[in-house]
Amino acid sequence: MTATLRYRGDKSNLLEFAKNLDAFKKVPEKYTETSEIGGTPALMIVYLVYTELHYYWHETEIVYQFEPDIALDEQVQMHVDITVAMPCASLSGVDLMDETQQDVFAYGTLQREGVWWEMSEHDRLQFQAIQIQNHYLREEFHSVADVLFKDIMRDPHPARESASKAHAAPPPGALPLSVDLHGQHNVQPESKFDACRLHGTLGINKVAGVLHLVGGAQPVVGLFEDHWMIELRRMPANFTHRINRLSFGQYSGRIVQPLEGDEIVIHEEATTVQYFLKVVPTEIHQTFTTINAFQYAVTENVRKLDSERNSYGSPGIYFKYDWSALKIMVRNDRDHLVTFAIRLCSIISGIIVISGAINALLLGIRSRLLRTFAPVLYNRLTRAKAAAPDAAFLSSHSAKAGTAPPVNDLLHTANLMASVDISAYLPTTPPKLKAGL
Repeated sequence: MTATLRYRGDKSNLLEFAKNLDAFKKVPEKYTETSEIGGTPALMIVYLVYTELHYYWHETEIVYQFEPDIALDEQVQMHVDITVAMPCASLSGVDLMDETQQDVFAYGTLQREGVWWEMSEHDRLQFQAIQIQNHYLREEFHSVADVLFKDIMRDPHPARESASKAHAAPPPGALPLSVDLHGQHNVQPESKFDACRLHGTLGINKVAGVLHLVGGAQPVVGLFEDHWMIELRRMPANFTHRINRLSFGQYSGRIVQPLEGDEIVIHEEATTVQYFLKVVPTEIHQTFTTINAFQYAVTENVRKLDSERNSYGSPGIYFKYDWSALKIMVRNDRDHLVTFAIRLCSIISGIIVISGAINALLLGIRSRLLRTFAPVLYNRLTRAKAAAPDAAFLSSHSAKAGTAPPVNDLLHTANLMASVDISAYLPTTPPKLKAGL
């Protein structure tokens, strides 16, 4: 069903009728008033409404709350990527144990990959850049925490790693897997590798545990007094290592991981490197989703073993972790939508009122200045302003006198004709009558 417009009047002047036809009703001129400030209040309203919307959605304050962590049965992923400066055959113990006393293989295993310890110049510069970045974040963490959390809330996965995307961007703070960290390993045979890269993901429980990397012994078969003997020969160990990645839970590059980009050089074999980690569960609440992340604080201890000084132990690298009983809740301190709408209405109405008051004040000051310093100009402007409405009214009626009024303006024109005072257009002196014969 469609609606059509039909004109039943004189069709000889359809062009003029089409020009005068106005489908959008305008406010009559007698109800409008011009102002010197023009559309300034409208521009101010648009700008302030935009800034309020932007602040409400992006620039709200961050609120930190603490509550007990009751998800004790939850399993957490532990992401590990460590390079140790000795061949993979020299590492005999690379496993994880915790207070549940489960099988060491129940948590998963780390993949071993033979690599070269010395990196190329490009990779070394990249690793040093990561070190500088993480060092700055560790030093300035308390001042940039809000910035990092706000960035996470806006875009929680800026560079999500995907197995289906081989060229996906790596997360900040971790070395990209697509970059050749040891560019010479394609030249030398695998048996010549002098370092071992351990990487993978372990599923751990929320109890205290330790991930340890220790050196081992290699079995050697030899002939001893006409007997074949199997001897365990201890391999030389070098626990110099660099940590490319060590994080817990759902990875987010904007959360500071204290150990990523860390490198420790060990000069003596009989040395124990211990990392004591305190893992804190963290929930980052966005508008519609929640990110479960885990932050941790770490304390390092490098100790040389010496029996003469009563310093005993087993050489190796130990990551001892424990869990915090409290959970951190991070969310935006955003007002209720009704409160925000009321504030917007208050801003708009306040601008309208204040702009009117400022306009009246400025016009009053201008009138006083003109009346004092330029009275002739002031009188001329006053007379022109008073004559402008009458001239506009007469010109509008004279322009419409020779044309047929639009159909939708008939009632309005009739009201205007009824309100016109024609006494102003009649002669002031009565006509003289001739005397009759």
